[in-house]
Amino acid sequence: MVDMESNTTLVQCYPAHEAVPEGPGPFPPVLVLHDRFGLTPHFKGIANRLAAEGFYALAPSFYATPSSVADVAPEFLRPAVPAHFDYTREEEAEARAGILSDGRAEEILRQALDYLALRAASRNGPCGVLGFSMGARLAFLAACRFPADVRAAACFYGKGIGSATATQLGRPRPLDLAESLQASLLLFYGQLDTTISRKERALVERRLSLLAKDFRVEVFRDAGEDFFCDERDTHRIHASKVAWEETLALFRRCL
Repeated sequence: MVDMESNTTLVQCYPAHEAVPEGPGPFPPVLVLHDRFGLTPHFKGIANRLAAEGFYALAPSFYATPSSVADVAPEFLRPAVPAHFDYTREEEAEARAGILSDGRAEEILRQALDYLALRAASRNGPCGVLGFSMGARLAFLAACRFPADVRAAACFYGKGIGSATATQLGRPRPLDLAESLQASLLLFYGQLDTTISRKERALVERRLSLLAKDFRVEVFRDAGEDFFCDERDTHRIHASKVAWEETLALFRRCL
């Protein structure tokens, strides 16, 4: 684990898991964005897999501090909130995701992008972003909010890209910001995923097509939500293998 902020105070910190390939570098950079369960060992493992493929990977924690009080309360006054959740604590994880505002997420994403620019092991220039569920929505948002910094984004079962969520707090949907996109996009869905409607998938595809963006949507027939997570019963080997290989191909082409 590293701290993305060099002058950390009691009020603000930015922890992240860093995975660096062997060799002299510098290496093409990729941000890994976790789902509602937080920065679990699963996501650290994904960053490590990327490093094994020759990418400098950084996985920031969006749950480092409670968003409601992080900017005003010193560390000793903050309530104890887990940095990640066990898979049996679905409701708690969903509740934690629900208090992560887009503004707070963008602040952490900006800090992560700035950190990449300072690392000798990270190649200068735009990065890739790989996100899952909540993190997939944030990956899409990052590509829209920071178009000069994100060259490629892979979004696995992104909920809320084309629909309103509680985390927006009066902000537009990520899809409403798609005109600013410059990145190449891969969007993966499971046809059996009941958390993302077919209508929303079609809306995302139609909007990106109208804007003539470089994107591809792939829907895996026998997969549902969280199909990439090999620590859960929802894991689907074929869908995971295909999506991973296509993600690597995207990053190699663009980065």
